[in-house]
Amino acid sequence: MSSLTTAELAIYAVLILPTLFVLFKHGKPGLIGWGFLFVFCSLRVIGGALFLTDSSAAVTVSNIGLSPLLICTAGLLHEAQYYREKPSRAEKVKIVLFHLLVGAGVALMIVGLSGVQSKSPTQDDHKKVKIGLGILTASWGLLVLQAVRTAFEKGHSSRDNVFITRLLIAAAIGLVFVGIRVIYTLVALTSNDADLNPITGTLAVRVVLSFLPEIIAVLAYLVAGLLTRDIRALSEREHKTRDSLDSVV
Repeated sequence: MSSLTTAELAIYAVLILPTLFVLFKHGKPGLIGWGFLFVFCSLRVIGGALFLTDSSAAVTVSNIGLSPLLICTAGLLHEAQYYREKPSRAEKVKIVLFHLLVGAGVALMIVGLSGVQSKSPTQDDHKKVKIGLGILTASWGLLVLQAVRTAFEKGHSSRDNVFITRLLIAAAIGLVFVGIRVIYTLVALTSNDADLNPITGTLAVRVVLSFLPEIIAVLAYLVAGLLTRDIRALSEREHKTRDSLDSVV
């Protein structure tokens, strides 16, 4: 177990640097997506360190890591939408509501898991964990619907569409593997099966249902982020060219 945790800690520590580079290149339009990808990688490093020191907080940190990954995915969809047509006020409100939904799920999980790991856990603690996980699962479902909706919308710029397509493909790939991770966590923490536990479970289960889905999603996002690193610069250049032509006309 410790070897997998050490490897996970090392991998995510390395991935923090390219994540920061992508965050810098994408700028404000990609702040939500790439900012929360950085938060996710940081939480995985912190969680790995806590696990190696046998801290009881390792389980909590391991599971709340799902929230920044979900918000990161929402951020990628938001960025793709931004370069097609700047989001309306309604779209911005939906993003805020999604953040609140995920935040509510995480808050319930933290409170519930803290109680479950205490000396005298109650049935209410288990209920809070289940409700929190249910909210995160519903959040993932909403992201799938949003991804489908965004995929069928059309943009204005053929040049930007190449980058938008890459972001959407990455989001679609990520959603599949994030879904595997979310459903695994839902089953693991509601079934009370020690073999499925994200911390005490078997190595095979942890690798196949926890480590690999997360790392594949993160790598898909990072590759897309690097391939679309010039999307902001090209978009700004295109807007300047359009404005110049309009002024001439």
